[in-house]
Amino acid sequence: MTAQTRPDSDASSTATLCIEATDVTGTHSVRVSEVEPNVPAGVLAAAIAARMSLPDNVPWALRDDATSVFLDDQRAVGDQIRPEARVTVTPRTHLG
Repeated sequence: MTAQTRPDSDASSTATLCIEATDVTGTHSVRVSEVEPNVPAGVLAAAIAARMSLPDNVPWALRDDATSVFLDDQRAVGDQIRPEARVTVTPRTHLG
């Protein structure tokens, strides 16, 4: 499942995002500010996981807490979540 484009998204926007992120166990929590909206969600997931000192040999994904939708790793984070969003960092798993 992937996120849909926000109705009010503007690809030319230069405003940065501030995101509250928690790992899937609730053990780690960080506030990430000044996130460029054009950063791919997969890159942001890896950076947040590293900041939380989570294992670097795991592929990480972001899930929007408001919608429970997993962000598309290849798409810009600003097209998928709102400013001040809360996300969960979770291992990316493939079942099958």
